[in-house]
Amino acid sequence: MTFPLSRPARRTPDGVGTSRRRRARWRSAVAVAMALVVAAPVAGTAVAATGAPAESGRLTVAVSPSGNGVIGASVFSVTFSVTNTGDAPAAGGTVSVALTRSPLTTAAEVTAWLDSDARADTEVATAAVTAVAARGTATSTTAIDLAATGGDLAPGVYPVSAAFPAAQGDLVAHTAIVVPDAASSGGGVAVVVPLTAPPTTTGLLTSDDLATLTAADGGLRIQLDAVTGTTAILAVDPAIVAAIRVLGTAAPASAQQWLSDLLALPNSRFALQFGDADLATQFAAGQDEPLSVSSLDPYMSARNFATTGTPLPASSESPSASSTPTPAAARTLPSLSELLDIGATRTGVFWPATGSATAGLVSALATGTSTGTDESETPLTLVSSNTLTGAVGARADAEGAAILSYDADVSAALRTASLASDGVHQGAGLAAASAYASLAVQGSSASAPLLVVIDRASGRSSTGLRAAITAATSLAGRTAIDLSAVAAAPATAVTVTGGTAPDSARVDALHGLLDDETALSAFATVLSDPALLTAPERAKILQLLANVWLAVPDQFATAVSDHRDATAKTMRAVAIVPPSDITLLASSAPLTFSVRNDLPWPVTLTLSVNPNDPRLIVQKTAEVSAGSAQSTRVQVPVQARVGSGESTLDLQLRSTAGVPIGSEVRVAVTVRAEWESVGIVLMVVLIGAMLVLGLIRTVRKLRRRGAASPAEDEHGEAPQKEAPQKEDVDG
Repeated sequence: MTFPLSRPARRTPDGVGTSRRRRARWRSAVAVAMALVVAAPVAGTAVAATGAPAESGRLTVAVSPSGNGVIGASVFSVTFSVTNTGDAPAAGGTVSVALTRSPLTTAAEVTAWLDSDARADTEVATAAVTAVAARGTATSTTAIDLAATGGDLAPGVYPVSAAFPAAQGDLVAHTAIVVPDAASSGGGVAVVVPLTAPPTTTGLLTSDDLATLTAADGGLRIQLDAVTGTTAILAVDPAIVAAIRVLGTAAPASAQQWLSDLLALPNSRFALQFGDADLATQFAAGQDEPLSVSSLDPYMSARNFATTGTPLPASSESPSASSTPTPAAARTLPSLSELLDIGATRTGVFWPATGSATAGLVSALATGTSTGTDESETPLTLVSSNTLTGAVGARADAEGAAILSYDADVSAALRTASLASDGVHQGAGLAAASAYASLAVQGSSASAPLLVVIDRASGRSSTGLRAAITAATSLAGRTAIDLSAVAAAPATAVTVTGGTAPDSARVDALHGLLDDETALSAFATVLSDPALLTAPERAKILQLLANVWLAVPDQFATAVSDHRDATAKTMRAVAIVPPSDITLLASSAPLTFSVRNDLPWPVTLTLSVNPNDPRLIVQKTAEVSAGSAQSTRVQVPVQARVGSGESTLDLQLRSTAGVPIGSEVRVAVTVRAEWESVGIVLMVVLIGAMLVLGLIRTVRKLRRRGAASPAEDEHGEAPQKEAPQKEDVDG
């Protein structure tokens, strides 16, 4: 860069030159430019240093003791993890592990400690943590010797913390350890594990759904593998097994194997509602007992089931009957109870969504649930302990309602552990479960059984769920028991004081679904087998009520809206094709109307025709048999008592049960019956005229022929014609 150093001075009128001031300004400019040129590399270096990757995002920490928090010796280990959610690496540091020697004595104190920001009293170990990669996790494990840090601990639950210095401030993680009392022996522990499917809007899982869910890495296979070999009590959604069985031999091999493995397990079990439907919403909507399916026949095809020697009645209403010939040998379809069978089970066990069991719901389930319940078995309702007051134990009674009370704190910790994505968070959840379990059954006999659940959730890994189940079956040194044992335990008296009423939006949605179902049931009478529509509709409603939708209310609202739209479309599938206005040119004639059937099954209807003018005599009804997916013409005889006039006809379709189908259609009829008489007269006149004209033409033709002939001679002989004379050739 070149700058001029001087410029000729310009004289002002007063004779004073400005050259000095201009030279000074140019010298300043040169100095600034040189400074910028020299400073540029330095500034570039500073910018580069400032823009270098630094800690971004947030760091989270977790700590878990060995042995699921149960300390069997004075030396145990603690594992600490730092997770970096940012896109840049984070610096390492030293983690400090501390212990408080004053035990926690209640579950509330354990909860307060795990949720606090405080540190334990005494540092008992330190460990170095390496730098944490972007989007990564660094872990460190250290041993703690209680004897060397203040002596062994008496039996009890003790707070443990781990602090890590970070750029965002000191991060503290909390956990607890349990020193068991070898002299005391607790009662049994019962662990309930659900086997449920992801949300679906179809009545049953499809073949593709089953193939995915029962594959080696599928959700249903993960759940089943996790409970295999354990003593867990299985809460099975019967809609899953039904979805496999209705496919018969067409079911995916992996699904058939899954069902076989389930039935082979020795675990005690009970059936959830079909689709694991939300019980609280059903009763809040005014139902006297839980909704259930009455048939699943429309989902089955006879060709997928073994032949028998007993003839099976052919049904043209079967969805596959139109494309499949009737087999020579009959095929027996399984009954509804066979489709829903989950193996040896106890009936009448109900598990409302956690937190939804109010006093009213518990009472209703105890007194109004005859469906699917053996008369010899008392209905049992699983209720979270934090909704009960009194001497809460695993088996309780609330004003005559039999309750199985599961420990809310232990169950929540187990659910957290089952969903953990890494070993440290999983261990922290299991340590919390151990701490709560060691303090459970407060106010009742220490030998009373403990009931816990690994609550409903999606996205679990096989290892996470398996670890939670395994840990649960030996909590606090207890021995696993089955469902019958916990149901037979002495009952304590409790009162249901908690529970939350279901969301009003869900209740309103169910009201709408049931109203639509009622309308669809009436519409379904157009079929010879109404269950072809009503059975899938009930199954779909129950699937929409599944507890799994509680976690995604927006998706639930969309699914309900889509289903209601589809139901309304189905009820519009059979209708009268709106006719154009009709002109009746005769005193009597058949009128033709068209009936549309978009259903995949034939329908039988009655077309009712009501004239709005007594001068029209109409056949009041006409039978209609409309084939599937087609329009059918119907003729209705009409007779007019007037020669001319305007009138209307009201058309209405009805099912064979007399249910109106579709809206009433009005058609205008214009009568021009006098045109028929006028037309006949005109035709007679025209024909007569044509005959007269023909006669006249014939007479005239004969006369012309007569006039053209020579007259006869007087002797009555016709004159002879003269022969032409031959000209003389010569002349």
